[in-house]
Amino acid sequence: MGDNEQLDIAEIDRLNRKALSCLASNRAETNRLATLSMNAASRISYQRGIAHAQLNLLSVLFHSGEYDKSEAMCTPLPAMFKSLNDPEGGMTAAVCLGAIATRRGDFASSASHLESARQLASQIPDSLNKFSLYNRLGIDALSRGDISAGPRNFLLALDIAERFGTASHRVNMLSNLASCQHDLSNDEDAIPLLVEALEIIHNEHLFAQQPLVSGNLAMCLLATGKVAEALQVITPFFNVADMDIDDKAFIYSIGAHASILLKNLDRAKSLLDQAHEFALIGDNYEEQMHAWLVRGMLDMAAGRVRVALVSLNHARALLSYTRNPFYQQQIFKGLATIHARLGKWKNAYTYLEQYQGHVEVSNKSAHDSRLLMRHLESEMKTLKEERDIALEKHAAREAENQKLEVLNKELTHQIDHVNALQSSLQEQAIRDHLTGLYNRRHFETCLNAVLEESGGKFPVAVVILDLDFFKRVNDTYGHPFGDDVLIRFARLMESNLRGSDMLCRYGGEEFCMLLRDMNSDMATNKMTAIAESYRELVVERGGQTLTGFTFSAGIAEYPQHGLTRNELLMRADTALYCAKLAGRNRSMVATGD
Repeated sequence: MGDNEQLDIAEIDRLNRKALSCLASNRAETNRLATLSMNAASRISYQRGIAHAQLNLLSVLFHSGEYDKSEAMCTPLPAMFKSLNDPEGGMTAAVCLGAIATRRGDFASSASHLESARQLASQIPDSLNKFSLYNRLGIDALSRGDISAGPRNFLLALDIAERFGTASHRVNMLSNLASCQHDLSNDEDAIPLLVEALEIIHNEHLFAQQPLVSGNLAMCLLATGKVAEALQVITPFFNVADMDIDDKAFIYSIGAHASILLKNLDRAKSLLDQAHEFALIGDNYEEQMHAWLVRGMLDMAAGRVRVALVSLNHARALLSYTRNPFYQQQIFKGLATIHARLGKWKNAYTYLEQYQGHVEVSNKSAHDSRLLMRHLESEMKTLKEERDIALEKHAAREAENQKLEVLNKELTHQIDHVNALQSSLQEQAIRDHLTGLYNRRHFETCLNAVLEESGGKFPVAVVILDLDFFKRVNDTYGHPFGDDVLIRFARLMESNLRGSDMLCRYGGEEFCMLLRDMNSDMATNKMTAIAESYRELVVERGGQTLTGFTFSAGIAEYPQHGLTRNELLMRADTALYCAKLAGRNRSMVATGD
C-alpha cells in the first residue's frame, strides 16, 4: 500500500482499527499504519479518520515518553469528536488525557478526564477502545492506592481483550493483574499469572512485551527470596537497544536490587546509574522513585548510612506521584532502619509506625483483594457463559441482541455490586496487636466460611500449635524476649503460607492454621518442614541468644475428623494434648472418625 494511494472511508477506518490493535505489541507498526491513515484521510478531508489517526499517533508518542507532544496533539481532540458526534473517539481522547495527567502526578485532572470517558462509554457498545478505558482506570486506581478498583477494571479489560483484542492485549492484562497482586504482597498469586503471560508471549512471538512481563516476574521472585532466579530472568534484557525507556529503567533497577542482595555492589552501581538515567530521560517519576529507593539500599550495603538517608528522602519526595503500597512500605521501612542506625530513635520510631500502618492496611487489602478476585472471577465466568449462549441465539434471531446487551449490563452491575459489598466491609480489630496475625475471632469466622464453601468437595486441615516450654523462655529471658520469639515465629509461619492458607494467634503461645485443600498427611509434612526451620531460628535481644526452639501441633482434617468448626478445633486440640503427653516436639493427627 503506497503513501499516495487513494483510499475510501471504509479502508481508512480499517487502517485505524488495525493500528489500534497493534499498539500493545508493535508500536512501530501502529505508527506506520496511523501515518498512512492520516495521509489518506487528509487527501479526502475525512475528519473522523484524521482524528482517529491522531489518537493512534499520540498514543505512540505517549508510550515513548514524549508527554508534551502527545498532550499538545490530544488537547483539541475531545471538542473535535464532539462536533463529529463520535462518543467512542471522545472517550478514547479523554482516556489519553487522563493517562498523561496520571503520569504527571495530577490525579485530580486525571479523575476528571476519566470520569468524562466513563460517561461517554455508557453511550457505545463494547469495543477495543473500551479496553483502553478499563486498562487506564485500573492503572489510575493503583496509582491512587485504590486496590479494589484496580483488579475490577483489569478484569473488565481482560474480558474486552478476549472478545475484541489480540493475544498481546491478554498478555497486557495478565501482567497488570499480577502487578496488583505483587503490590499487595500476594506474590504467590501473581507468579502464575506472569508465567501464563510469558507462555502466550513465546507461543505468539510477542517478544516486544517480554521485557516488562519478565521484569514483573523478577519483582515477585525477589519478594519471595529467589534472588538469583530473579536476576537470571531479566539478565537477557540488559543492553537491549530496542526496548521502551520505562521498561529499561524498571528492569535495570530490579537488576541493581538483586545484585545488592547478592553482594555484587559494583555491578549494582553500574545497573542503577543506567536505571536512573533511563527514568530521567523518560520523565517517569515512579521509576525515579524506584531508582532512589534501590540507591538507598546500595548506600546502606556500602556502609554509607547518611548518603542512604539522602537517597531515601529523594524517594519519599516522589511518593506524591504514586500511592503504590509496595513502594510506600519499602521507603518507610528503609527510613526507619537508617534513623535507627544513626541513633535517631524518635525519628526511627515515627517511620516504623508509618511503615507498620501501611503494612496493616496492605495485609487487610491483600486479603480483601483475594476475596474480591474470587467473587469477580466467579461472577464473570457465570455471566460469560450466559452471554455466549445469547450470542449463539443472536445468529438465528436478531431479537436476541437485546438479551445480550442486558447480560453485558448485568455483568457490569454484578461487578459493581461485588465492589460495593467489598467497600462496605467494616473496619474492625481483626488482628493480634503483637504479631500482626489474624485474631481468633476472625479466624473462626473464616473457618466457617471455608467449611461451608467446601461442603465436603475438598479437604481442609486445621492445625493448633503450641510453642514448647514458652513459659520457661519468659521466666528465664524476660517477656520482651518472649515477645520477640512470638513475632519471629509468626513471620516464619507466614513465609510458609500459600495464598489460600490462613494463620492466627489463638492465644498466648498458641497459634492456629487453616490449610485449604490439604489433608492431614500433607499438613503433617508441612509441620515437619516448619519445625525444622523453627529449630534453626536464632533470636537475639539485649546480648542474649537462644535457638533450638520446638513446638507441638495437633492436626484435624475436615470432613474426616469433624463436620463443624467446633468439632475440628476440639479434635485438633485433643491431638495437641496427645503430642505434649508424648514428649512434645512433634505433630500428631486426630484419631478415629
